[in-house]
Amino acid sequence: MSAVAEDRKAILQLKPTVVRASAGTGKTYQLTARFLRILLQGVPPESVLATTFTRKAAGEILARVLEALAKAADQKDPESLNGLRDQVDLPTLPRAQCSRLARDLVFDIHRLKVSTLDSLFSTLARSLPFELGLPAGWNLTDEIEERWLVESAVNDLVASADLTELRSLLSMLSKGRVVRSVSNEIQRVVTDAYAIQRRCDLEVWNAVQVPRMPGTQKVESMITDFRAADVPQKSLVKCLNKTADAAEQSQWDELAEETLLNNIVKARRSRTEVKYGRSRFPDQLNPSFDVLLESVRSHFLALLDAQNRATGTLVETFDQRIQQMKAARRRFSFDDVAVRLADYFGQFDSDRHDVIGNDRLDAPIDHLLLDEFQDTSPIQWAVLRPFAIHATSAESSDDDETRTARSFFCVGDTKQAIYGFRGGVAEIFDSVTDDLDGVRTVEQNESYRSSPVVLDFVTDVFKNLKASPPSGPQRDWDSDAFQADAVRRFREAFPPHVSAKPELKGHVAIWSGDTPDNADANPKKAQWKEACFDAAARVVTELHLGSPDRTIGVLTRSRRAAAEMMWRLDGRGLTVSQEGGHPLTDSAAVELVLSALMMVEHPGDGRWRFHLMHSPLGDALCEGVVDEEAFQGIENRIRQSWTDGGLAETVFWLCDQLLDRCDASDALRLKQLTQLAASQAWVETGRLSDFVRLVREKGVERPQAANVRVMTVHASKGLEFDAVVLPDLDEPLTRRQGGCIADAPSVTEPATGLTRYVSKKRRHYLSQRWQAAFGRCEAGDMTEALCLLYVAMTRARQSLQLVVQPKEKRKSGSAKTAAGLILDALELGDVPSSPEQPVFEVGDHQWWL
Repeated sequence: MSAVAEDRKAILQLKPTVVRASAGTGKTYQLTARFLRILLQGVPPESVLATTFTRKAAGEILARVLEALAKAADQKDPESLNGLRDQVDLPTLPRAQCSRLARDLVFDIHRLKVSTLDSLFSTLARSLPFELGLPAGWNLTDEIEERWLVESAVNDLVASADLTELRSLLSMLSKGRVVRSVSNEIQRVVTDAYAIQRRCDLEVWNAVQVPRMPGTQKVESMITDFRAADVPQKSLVKCLNKTADAAEQSQWDELAEETLLNNIVKARRSRTEVKYGRSRFPDQLNPSFDVLLESVRSHFLALLDAQNRATGTLVETFDQRIQQMKAARRRFSFDDVAVRLADYFGQFDSDRHDVIGNDRLDAPIDHLLLDEFQDTSPIQWAVLRPFAIHATSAESSDDDETRTARSFFCVGDTKQAIYGFRGGVAEIFDSVTDDLDGVRTVEQNESYRSSPVVLDFVTDVFKNLKASPPSGPQRDWDSDAFQADAVRRFREAFPPHVSAKPELKGHVAIWSGDTPDNADANPKKAQWKEACFDAAARVVTELHLGSPDRTIGVLTRSRRAAAEMMWRLDGRGLTVSQEGGHPLTDSAAVELVLSALMMVEHPGDGRWRFHLMHSPLGDALCEGVVDEEAFQGIENRIRQSWTDGGLAETVFWLCDQLLDRCDASDALRLKQLTQLAASQAWVETGRLSDFVRLVREKGVERPQAANVRVMTVHASKGLEFDAVVLPDLDEPLTRRQGGCIADAPSVTEPATGLTRYVSKKRRHYLSQRWQAAFGRCEAGDMTEALCLLYVAMTRARQSLQLVVQPKEKRKSGSAKTAAGLILDALELGDVPSSPEQPVFEVGDHQWWL
């Protein structure tokens, strides 16, 4: 029996299985097959749980199960029955059994447990409200309400704090920096640290060891040595005098990022002499350099330790405030629920789940199917793990050898782990086989989606990724080295992809944007980006004109870039669907309605009145007579409408005034604005400005019937298109600017140490423990960036079009962008400006024929 046949047999015989399914290889097909096989054995539907991360994916799984059974039950469709028999490996499966099971499932569809993890956790929490400490009648918050609750808790914390204590705390949080807004600084710190600290003790913030500061006598001797040093080079004399002056004033923080300190660290690691530029310092200064390094390191780590301890204290206080606030309002986030469940399940052995299942969930969960497992967070796995252990604790029932009493199935792809910003940790996927007994791993790399041309290109890129780590002793702490290691590991683990459709045509091309008009005057980064967007819009237009019936996905890394592409494609007259969500304020008509609302709440602010007086809405409301007196009456009418009819009725009335003066795009956004107003009954403040803020922050999709669709790469997960265009490949691969870094024994355990972010220039002052922790974080960021690129490229069925900036004198192996990685992998040199002809092309450019 072949390896593929053995893998398929393992899946269908319900052995505990982990499937590593590359993009387009049919992971949903395999999960559905497993689900059907379990149900066809006569297993009660309520004992089977299938989970995924989105409602759309959950709906797709359920739809496939019901559709497969319904088609197999149709006597006029023998091919569907044979297809189902092959899918579940039951050659003699009778049509009557399919019909009976389909009917039973439809009549009792509530017994089918196909849900998102959030929905599952909500169900568990509602079954265990007393054990989890949840009040009666509690509900879940959405993203916007959660953000407002955080702000409210921070403002309450600031208002009730002692002024002296608050000033001291803020100084430690910001390392003495002057900040403009106390609330904003505290909210920034809380946003960075709260989620990661929730399951840890406060002591985790005390993990930075601070060395003792050299004595005053040593420091004074060092200063004297620097000023008396006999060095011929003027640059060395200037450097030593500057350092001595700073040390004399105890300005250690100003010295922390000086080139001299960096050179001392390099010299100590490599056991060589200390240099400054090309000049070498005399060896007699080495003891003084050691004192300087110890002084700066001690001062820096003392500040970091104080900052860490202040952060821990602040986050603990914030947690108490916001939990009290949420309990009073009976509103909790998904994270609140997940943390409480993880803490609760962590108290018991795995067999505790039997009690929970029988008493609280109507039936035990004996069969567990996990989809998109690479995006699971440690807290989510802490909740799922007891269920998984229960599902793998037995293989067959005592009374029927043909029926599996329990089963476990997990499918995912670590190459598609793109939700690290939500807490997802792909390494959990690798730890499943260690946590669970008897689990078999199956790999799927044959794609049923993409053409050979596209897959060969994807394989060529990722199997030839290049990243040169810096040479020398600084490699122990330099972030580039850790990122280079991440690139290397990704390349070595990447499996060759093959197509199940060898006859399918394909085309891949790399285009370069126009050189900005003022290229000789060093054009700004935004101008290069705009040139790429223009080139991408041109490529999309040509593709759509050549094959109007084919789907085209324009995938970007950010919502802002998606909005830029929407604007350009709209300008070319294309019908485009924007997905993934963008605030309604991309419509000028919506902005007018918001100005009308703000004018009512802030009548003394002339901005809103000025906006309306010079707009179609003002003209419509004033019936052509636009003056101050008329506007005073309009303001009163809007206020009266709000008082008498409420927000939704007022918004509907204002939108109705604009409909006749709008194009189809603005009309759609106005309709969505009225829907948003009608849905926000939970807003408790009653302030119009809160609704305006909601509109400005909440992303709302602009779906419409269109073959050209614009979205972020994250929103495209699980989708596929005939052609994919990638317009912003020259953005930095990693963007980490701050936050908190955790040091944990393993990816599934809580952190044993936490610290605030340290810039790359100061990271060499840290201990090896923390340098390694920062390195793992940098490597994780790079791996996620590579996953994002992989997901973007593998959405294409037949055509993949990439747009890059023109660049001369490129340095191979030093890429910091996706474009650089691709060009290096293909060994392409300089990229000339060539908007009319691709700089790289493979396959048939008329792939749609």
